[in-house]
Amino acid sequence: MRMFHMADLHIGKKLNHISLLEDQQYMLEQVVAAIERQQPDVLLLAGDIYDRRNPSVEAVQLLDAFLSQVVLQCKVPVIAISGNHDSGERLGFAQGILSRAGLHIAGRCTLPVPQVVLQDQWGPVVFHQLSYADLATLKYLLQTTDPLDYQQAMEQVLQTLDLNGDNGVRHVLLAHGVVAGRDGTELEYCDSERELTIGGTEFWTSSQLEGFSYVALGHLHGCQRSGTDRIRYAGSPLKYSFSEERQQKGLLQIDLDGSGDIVAEQLPLMPLRDLRTIRGNLQELLQEDVVQAANADDYIRAILTDYGELLEPMAQLKEKYPNTVTLEREHQMLAEPMQDGPRIDLQTQTPEQLFRNFYEQITGSTLTEEELTVLEECFQQVREVE
Repeated sequence: MRMFHMADLHIGKKLNHISLLEDQQYMLEQVVAAIERQQPDVLLLAGDIYDRRNPSVEAVQLLDAFLSQVVLQCKVPVIAISGNHDSGERLGFAQGILSRAGLHIAGRCTLPVPQVVLQDQWGPVVFHQLSYADLATLKYLLQTTDPLDYQQAMEQVLQTLDLNGDNGVRHVLLAHGVVAGRDGTELEYCDSERELTIGGTEFWTSSQLEGFSYVALGHLHGCQRSGTDRIRYAGSPLKYSFSEERQQKGLLQIDLDGSGDIVAEQLPLMPLRDLRTIRGNLQELLQEDVVQAANADDYIRAILTDYGELLEPMAQLKEKYPNTVTLEREHQMLAEPMQDGPRIDLQTQTPEQLFRNFYEQITGSTLTEEELTVLEECFQQVREVE
């Protein structure tokens, strides 16, 4: 069985108040093209389908058009769960009707965990839809008041699936959250991921997932494995923060054979506009050859290396790079007031010395030899005029 695994679409997301709907539509069109080309048997969506619990009308329309194309035109079933960004109630609306057409969305986390069974040439594959739930919800579903932590609660939830009694049946789990690998491999986190709880304590381990042929995870935005090759995060299909700047985004193609072994491959997705950082002094970055070196419509983080004040640098950057998202100064002006510094005897200091002291206190750096030469020439010219 060939599966496409995606997660963290975050439909409707904005990047510093800039809507990414056009970028997301461009990405989803590539997904449809990949489905037509690779002919998967099912598309798995492992949570955070929307970016907000109450998505905009435009976000709903975009997702509706995409799912309709996949299910009705491409004839590929979709199995999805809700993530911590989604509203399970809204996402799971009308499932009794939609599932008959091949769109299987598990909204709120429930027990028993919903299942979808698909067939291939080797027999049945059972897909378990474990939507995201916080610890309080899990304890409520388990009907327990025991002092469980998240890992213990999740272990009890997984025990309800009873995987051992099915001889020859392959099981696939969809889940959303932080699953730590038992091999000690560190997971890669990104700035755009919302913490599941204060302190980030909601996690469980891959050692609890022995009975599954494949585990399709969502929440972490980098494509990565957790412990073993069969437990994977697909990652987000677009870059949603500059911490993801160097990541290759895509979707996972998972080929599952009759014995439960898998072959995984990432199919790359090309963005309409990339996220990238430019660095240099303002005038360098505004030069036409620098602007034309890459797509000027990319989402830009500009790091300026200039010293001192600049006249409306963001406005100047936006003239050349209209989607400049953030501006950073590499050399910040020091905030300490001058009277907090060492006292200077104005009577004994030369004008050059006074300027050097002022410059060092304001910028935190010293003048170069070349700058000192220019400074001395300027003061010499002033003296000649006097």
